[in-house]
Amino acid sequence: MTVSKYIAEELFRLGVFHVFGYQGANITYLVDAVSTHAGLRYVQTYHEQGASFAANGYAQACGTLGVAVASSGPGALNLVTGIANAYCDSIPNLFICGDLSRRYHKNTLPLRQDGFQSTDIVSIVRPITKYVELVSSPEDVRYCLERAVFEATNARRGPALLSIPHWIQRTEIDPSTQRGFVAPDPAAAPHSEPISQEILDLLSSSRRPLLLLGGGCASTETRCVLTAFLERNPLPAVASLCGLSAISHDHPSYVGFIGDYGHRHANVALAASDCLIVLGSRMDERQIGFSKGFSDNKAIIHVDIDQSELLFASERYFPVRRPVADFLRHLDSVAPLSLAEWQKALRQLQSKYPVRTTTDELSPSSFLAELFGLLAPNAQVYVDVGLHQMYTAQFGVLTNGKQLYFSGGLGSMGYALPACIGGRLARPERQTLCIAGDGGFMMSLPELQTIARERLDVKIVILNNHCLGMVRNHQRAALDGRHFGTVEGYLAGDMNKIAQAFDLKFFRINEQSDVNSLDHILRTPGPLLVEVVFPNDMMPFPASVDYPLDVDVLSLQALTNVADE
Repeated sequence: MTVSKYIAEELFRLGVFHVFGYQGANITYLVDAVSTHAGLRYVQTYHEQGASFAANGYAQACGTLGVAVASSGPGALNLVTGIANAYCDSIPNLFICGDLSRRYHKNTLPLRQDGFQSTDIVSIVRPITKYVELVSSPEDVRYCLERAVFEATNARRGPALLSIPHWIQRTEIDPSTQRGFVAPDPAAAPHSEPISQEILDLLSSSRRPLLLLGGGCASTETRCVLTAFLERNPLPAVASLCGLSAISHDHPSYVGFIGDYGHRHANVALAASDCLIVLGSRMDERQIGFSKGFSDNKAIIHVDIDQSELLFASERYFPVRRPVADFLRHLDSVAPLSLAEWQKALRQLQSKYPVRTTTDELSPSSFLAELFGLLAPNAQVYVDVGLHQMYTAQFGVLTNGKQLYFSGGLGSMGYALPACIGGRLARPERQTLCIAGDGGFMMSLPELQTIARERLDVKIVILNNHCLGMVRNHQRAALDGRHFGTVEGYLAGDMNKIAQAFDLKFFRINEQSDVNSLDHILRTPGPLLVEVVFPNDMMPFPASVDYPLDVDVLSLQALTNVADE
């Protein structure tokens, strides 16, 4: 068989059923092999970046490998943002791009380019891939493919890229005679040590323990293990942006969303805790602020699969390198803790700072609360980057298996629309939504044609405040209100005309009474576009970051300290 047919067969064997890409001269053989394979479907997007984001969304939805292909040169380069996103958010992706014949590889020659549509994609993406290789011989194909898949799907997952010259793609090979990749023997890996007695003692003596759920809790397996752990140990838990889907928001342990745009009561709880168990989160400044004294009043048990995310152990910081699910299984049950006063104090805090939604006027809070209340169980919602993303995190209540997917670490505008294409194809039985701002939506317009062509049942919700609201707020605070590029010199398109151009049903929500039509809109078959129109100034900075937490933190600590004396 040819190299291309071998790759197609291996992808199918691995459980991949859709391959996203954009056709080009140097990838034609692989696209042809995928398209003619009985078990695979090639999905052509209208930009290679759309293909890479669709592969991201596919892997997020199904938890297995997502695959995108492109030609050489500009085609390969257009994959880079999706590769970086997969790297930042630990998404298992395989990217394959075409390449030119070996005579056009400049190697060490001081040439900028030797060959039309040629570029050194391997060197460009090396810092943002787990494994990258230019396949230089047909005899190396099996090894390179097996290693790329292994690296993408094991340990801390992420992207791998293979650059395969077109002449190799069409070469006949016998894979059974080629060397394969031998994965490291799991038995040879360091065994997980028992959880130290010091950590167990910290938990058993804690008055205000708190779990911080991050992206490392996002997998289906880890969510199940976490739920079982909380049944045995009802510790309160807060979530980062990437950890919001790790726990149902009606679970008794769930406190709220933390960070710059988080719930005030959750941020107070985070600051007041005396033993913080961080499960798969980076604890960056957007979560805990820039304060060097954040850990002065608490012990931090930091669990992560990636050693590079952990700091050196200290008197109050305890790094644990292992998968979150493995840690929770080995922790089993925590020594009985007296949590009654801490849980009572947290309930009082939630009552003091409730997550408020308006009812008398159209606002992000009122709209999103209504929208998420109407979503079907197990709905999957892809959210773009901007203020609408933060409001979705604040007011989107995730119950009954509903899931949010973001471009988290990279924060790439234009992500949600192509990613939801991958999600819908991966999980066609699930209701699929895209929530985007007007800015990110305009970045992803080509993929409306993919949705229209495939007639994918995707509901696209545009929260339109006629500006790039998050950056505009920064300009307002830091640049004396000069709004170049966010208000001045910026104009979103006419959403109705855009919908018409792509033969999509269109709905507009202008005021609170229009929200009554949401149930009908969501039940309308086929793809459609919903524009929710807000005034330019409708989305200010959330109040949760407008004033200090100190008074509430001290009050919360005093409550639990008195109870234990």
